[in-house]
Amino acid sequence: MSVSQTQWIDLAAAAQIIAPGSIVVDEYQKEITDAMKRNSILDGRINYVPATGDFTAYFEQTELNGGAFTDPRNPTSTATSNARVPRSAKVKALTNATNFGHYDITLGQQQGNFTELQAKDVNDMINGITLAHGKGLWRGNDTALATPTTFQYVGLQKQITNTFEILPDASIIAGIRAKVAAMVGSEKFELRPTAIYIDPIAHYYLEEEEREAANNNTQIAGLSKTVVAGLEVRAVMTSAGILPIIPEPFITSSVNSTDATKTDYGIVIVTEPMLEYHYVGKKDAYVFQLGTTSDLQMKFVGIKYGCPIAKGASYAHAAGKIIRPTIATIG
Repeated sequence: MSVSQTQWIDLAAAAQIIAPGSIVVDEYQKEITDAMKRNSILDGRINYVPATGDFTAYFEQTELNGGAFTDPRNPTSTATSNARVPRSAKVKALTNATNFGHYDITLGQQQGNFTELQAKDVNDMINGITLAHGKGLWRGNDTALATPTTFQYVGLQKQITNTFEILPDASIIAGIRAKVAAMVGSEKFELRPTAIYIDPIAHYYLEEEEREAANNNTQIAGLSKTVVAGLEVRAVMTSAGILPIIPEPFITSSVNSTDATKTDYGIVIVTEPMLEYHYVGKKDAYVFQLGTTSDLQMKFVGIKYGCPIAKGASYAHAAGKIIRPTIATIG
């Protein structure tokens, strides 16, 4: 047996490596690197309630009338009625599907590689629904709950009509505290906001503001809250108490209309007990296996029914924008 001279070869271009005493074929780790985002943090905190119908409906009281001082020796009163407004929203649907060819399934079984891949693909099909759902909670493009014009949700930022903005040179913390104070100060509504959702880049600017502030120990330094299992975030002292500041990448942010080097980063102050997702059937997606059809495809379909509703959209929540220099996101 003769041994040829050792050479450098391009392994990326080689289908196989043949060496004395061995044949090496391409192998891959069975675990697929997967750091894909699959849902919104809000989905773990929003209230899921059964829808009342194809158009899910409820009443909202907008006035509390009556109550007047009178002469104790000659009391008189006037009958009053309170305004209760009917609200409704069209239930929406999200779907996804994945197909497995008989040949590919059989070949995979014969090779014995990636045996868990089919289960992962079905799971990722469901994750695709939850990802679209998570984004749609904030930025679904429909414009009216009761008169839908698209198949998407009406995003919460579109539903909330109580708005504010924090200008480039203004304090983010002061802007948040002022808006919460204005809500809590209402004589008409009993308001207690529970959380602040913010674009992660705006959160960075907030942290920088606090780092540079001489009095940062009076506002958010040292304050934190656990918002979902395993996630602890900074918090801010407000008129409504200590509120968590939750970075949320799905919040809508857009290029500033007057300065293209700046972005209007989204921020939403919410009263979470008044945020609801009205579902039909069950909270999660349904999964159906359609079986092997004439084209020898094993087909799976997932579908989820429901819609988000921001009750008290004009007073119980506030949607704002923080105008700051643009920082490009990754991916």
